[in-house]
Amino acid sequence: MDRRRFLVLSAVGVAGLTFVPGLFGPSLAASKLEEDIQKRLGVSLSQIKESADVKLQAPTIAESGANVPVSVESDIPVEKVDSIWIFVDNNPSPWIADVKLTPMNGKVYFATRIKMGQTSNVRAILKLKDGSYLMATKEVKVTVGGCG
Repeated sequence: MDRRRFLVLSAVGVAGLTFVPGLFGPSLAASKLEEDIQKRLGVSLSQIKESADVKLQAPTIAESGANVPVSVESDIPVEKVDSIWIFVDNNPSPWIADVKLTPMNGKVYFATRIKMGQTSNVRAILKLKDGSYLMATKEVKVTVGGCG
């Protein structure tokens, strides 16, 4: 192999490694979320039903991703709800929290502050005692990154 051919092949290889991963970035984030939900809940995202019974409160625009207030509540009786899960689609680790509920809680409610690296969907998932899942999703636009 001569020097010219080596340089051309090297340039093509570097360009491929530089630009090709960017093409697959969004799909990799989606698969990371899918993997995390499958690992933690034992079901796929497509099996979780979007429901108006789950109320997710989060700001539409967060000035800082380092401190984003999020609350989850539902009118479903607490005796029928097993736990609450919170995920952020585009975070390096999508799983944020899981909270086990008991009748001693009084009602289905959880509030916290989360860290977000970029604009993303926030998902609140309720696991019901009958084994089904309900979800609410809200997009939060982050103007200043909090994870980086």
